Amino acid sequence: MEKRWVDKIYTFQVDAEGQPVNKKFDLDKNVKVVHGIMMSSDKPNLLFYRGSQRIELSGEELFPEDFESKMFMSGMAVAPDDKYKSLGSGVIAGNGELKIQYKDTANPNAPFAYYKVIINLLCEMK
Repeated sequence: MEKRWVDKIYTFQVDAEGQPVNKKFDLDKNVKVVHGIMMSSDKPNLLFYRGSQRIELSGEELFPEDFESKMFMSGMAVAPDDKYKSLGSGVIAGNGELKIQYKDTANPNAPFAYYKVIINLLCEMK
């Protein structure tokens, strides 16, 4: 049987400068393995210059605190199938709980404004 791949999208607002945003998302119960992650924003310059986070899936830390958001971003010149940061052979969805501890940090290159953070997961479905 051929693997079925689906993009799952989760969003949250950053509405206060310098304040942490802790979010918990429940993955679809049919997600079997997460193979990649990508981040974007309605204001990409703010995500690039100001954002960092810790990401955990099913109790397993995938990326440590202060991991820069720009490491998950992809430009327009990148082919659509190459945009995700690979998670190697994938991470089993387990209990399906995605935790994000996001930090907005002041940066002179990007004055604060409200912005939306978008997290895309490349998921293998059951």
